[in-house]
Amino acid sequence: MESVSAAVSKSRKHVDLAERAIPQLELRRLRKIALRMVERMKVGDAGITQALVDSIHEKCREDEVVKLKFEGPQSLNMKRTHETLESRTGGFVIWRSGSSVVLYRGMAHTLPCVQSYNKKIQTSVNSLKNEDTASDDLSKEKRMDMNDPNSLLDELGPRFKDWSGCEPVPVDADLLPSEVPGYKPPFRLSSLWESCKVFAEAMVKLWESSAIAKIAIKRGVLNTCNDRMAEELKNLTGGTLLSRNKDYIVFYRGNDFLPPVVVEALKEREKLTDVQANEEDQARQRALAAIESKLKASKSPLVAGTLTETLAATSQWGNEISSKDVGQMCRDESLNKHAALLKYLEKKLALVKGKVKRAEKALAKVQENLRPADLPVDLEKRSDEERSLIRKIGLSMKPFLLIGVAFFYGTVENMHLHWKYRELVKLIVMGKTFAQVKHLVVSLEAESGGVLLSLDKTMKGYAIIVYRGKNYQRPHAVRPRNLLTRRQALARSIELQRREALKHHISDLQERIELLKYELDEGEEAYLKVYDSGVEDT
Repeated sequence: MESVSAAVSKSRKHVDLAERAIPQLELRRLRKIALRMVERMKVGDAGITQALVDSIHEKCREDEVVKLKFEGPQSLNMKRTHETLESRTGGFVIWRSGSSVVLYRGMAHTLPCVQSYNKKIQTSVNSLKNEDTASDDLSKEKRMDMNDPNSLLDELGPRFKDWSGCEPVPVDADLLPSEVPGYKPPFRLSSLWESCKVFAEAMVKLWESSAIAKIAIKRGVLNTCNDRMAEELKNLTGGTLLSRNKDYIVFYRGNDFLPPVVVEALKEREKLTDVQANEEDQARQRALAAIESKLKASKSPLVAGTLTETLAATSQWGNEISSKDVGQMCRDESLNKHAALLKYLEKKLALVKGKVKRAEKALAKVQENLRPADLPVDLEKRSDEERSLIRKIGLSMKPFLLIGVAFFYGTVENMHLHWKYRELVKLIVMGKTFAQVKHLVVSLEAESGGVLLSLDKTMKGYAIIVYRGKNYQRPHAVRPRNLLTRRQALARSIELQRREALKHHISDLQERIELLKYELDEGEEAYLKVYDSGVEDT
């Protein structure tokens, strides 16, 4: 019961005005008539226009109720559409569901509210025609009422009949006259506008009492471009465009907008400034004439820019710098630059040497746990034919071990695991030079106890074939403890790379330092030769 009563109370909120004005039995009868109605009026994007209101009135002459179906923007806010429909037509909405509405014409068929609305529109049109004569007869009390939005909009022009938005109803700019003969653009600090229209005049009047002018765009009007309208209004009035969408255009009058009272004060101030400037110019001319009359011709001749002045300056400040001195200065500057660069490189070399020492200390710290084994003395000897045959077998093997940047105990462990099922093990080493691979081969042979058969360069890298030997016995611990772990081996590889890079950097710096020293020596010798020849010529 509570849910049913809640649903009924919720549905009655839509037609609360109709339930208060119409008896319950009459309301039920009208709703039954509406349910049997098939014909309905569709309302498009234009909304509740005057044409729609007239068609509703014509329909109400025959039928008591009219069913309407709203589409477009009007269906998004049916509460506002409901209120607008009742205020425009004078009827009552007796049923509403979604975007569908049933309108009752009311108890009085004459619809006096509509007649009063038409009279109001007619009076606003007549007031526009008598605008010029009525503007002079405005009393002080009526000027005080300009703060009211409705009275202010009534002064600007006739209202838009088909307005479906919220209050106040905007002015219909299409009904305003095309031109106003006595209109002048608003006074601004920047510049004046050449072409002005009556809509700009209305905006300027609105700006005198409000800093923001909000313009509503008519719906359903063909060939309307709000982008172009906003640009033209901005050019005409000089205002600032705050926002623009398909329904509204909002302009701000700007910080440089001046009301008429301030304009008059500025004009008076400008006139006073011009008068004062003219008086100051006249006084200055009188004083200049008095001074010129008292001046006398100078008896002593002027020496500025003459040979006498040049000789005096030369004797006081010395002779000009010759081209030889300029060349000597350039050579000295070049030598100084080379010396400064040499000093900078020597300082950099000292820093790099310090980094090398620190890298060697870090490498020694990492290699504390590394105790490499010695090479076995009694190695098995193989003939060349056996080596060649075993090498071919090893290179053709598909399983292999891949060795990266680090060599650790896991490599030897994997070799012993391979030797459990086969006599040969194939290792591929990538990204290393031949000297590094050779050092790695010696370590593998010493740690694993196997016999190196071949070292070849293939497409994948260096291929190493190691034979386990005839007398091979698997050790108890396949993971040797004298080698580094994987993490330690990686750290050792990084430190080795750092030390190698620093050594290359040191060699490059030493070469540059030697070259700069040679250039400095050559430059000083050439300078001394030129200087000695110059002394002999003098």
